Amino acid sequence: MIELRQKEIYRFLGYQKITPSPEVDERIKECVEKMQKAAAPRCFYRSFSVKQTAPDITEIAGLSIKSKNLYKNLEGCDHAYMFAATVGIGIDMLIKRSELTSLMEASIYQAAGAEMVESFADSEVKKIRESEAASGYTLRPRFSPGYGDLPLALQSDFARILDMQKWCGITLTETLLMVPSKSITAFIGCTKKTDSGNDGDYLAKVINPLEATGLSAGEASGIPDNQECNSLGPDMIETEVDNKIQHNPDKTSCTLCSKAKDCLYRK
Repeated sequence: MIELRQKEIYRFLGYQKITPSPEVDERIKECVEKMQKAAAPRCFYRSFSVKQTAPDITEIAGLSIKSKNLYKNLEGCDHAYMFAATVGIGIDMLIKRSELTSLMEASIYQAAGAEMVESFADSEVKKIRESEAASGYTLRPRFSPGYGDLPLALQSDFARILDMQKWCGITLTETLLMVPSKSITAFIGCTKKTDSGNDGDYLAKVINPLEATGLSAGEASGIPDNQECNSLGPDMIETEVDNKIQHNPDKTSCTLCSKAKDCLYRK
């Protein structure tokens, strides 16, 4: 069973300073129980040596990648992992079915599914962290294709190098989206240099893709500004349960940029 953080499900649903109603909480609980039964988590990763040359070139696994963000993320690392994880196609099936019966449940499955794959990936990265710690290494935060200036086209290289279809059951569409949709690929650097702060602060302050690209959080993550990661926002979720609209009062901006939404890495 994958442990899910309720506050993260709330965050993916769009709740900030407001608390979901008891009816919504109960519906989330029911959906999560179904997801736990449907999930089929799989993970695969390989370690490769890292070499970096100016300007902003990182060489890993036979690839020569020009990316300012990846260069900063892996700076000081002598090796890094290419990592892939998924919670399986069963979650996608729950989402598709609920889209025909309940937009509220579809929204919850989307949000809880995002948290499920993040939580599973974190648990697998923890194993890598513990193994590397024995040799005096610490890990840099996961950094995925499509973040900042790191090309999404690298998904094809991940698929080839990790043989993701064989080991994880992950395939790519023509537009490089992963199937199952609740899947993650990432570079994970290993360094003996001590980095201060947690992963979110490190990414937001040091290699925030918004600073490099000028994109909004939605654009940087592949989600247009007018489309959240879930099918319904909290207003509409409350409407379906209570038959009334409750507006989300939290419209604060990220403290590190001037965008209308939180930057990609801020909790």
